[in-house]
Amino acid sequence: MSVSERTKEIGILRALGARRKDIRRLFTAESVLIGLFSAAIALVIAWAAQSGLNSMLYGIVKFNMVQITPTNVITTIIIAIVISFIAALLPARRASRLNPIDALSAD
Repeated sequence: MSVSERTKEIGILRALGARRKDIRRLFTAESVLIGLFSAAIALVIAWAAQSGLNSMLYGIVKFNMVQITPTNVITTIIIAIVISFIAALLPARRASRLNPIDALSAD
């Protein structure tokens, strides 16, 4: 989706002298940042859910039922980055192979 929406930008970059490697790096860097931000949002939501559930259930069992550890946080961040990176490999490859003339003439 991002390649088809940004063909003009890719064409301009290629016409200005950007290499295929530069275009691939652009797409993969964006996807890694998206993965990092999605992991941060997921961790904030999980922490809020943990606080809410533990406050509701503590009166019943006198124990924190949901516990998020630093290992969970690190694992979540790594998994989110890896998934977003893998998902960006094919579009980045396709974007790097676009011909500058075809990309600039596309509508």
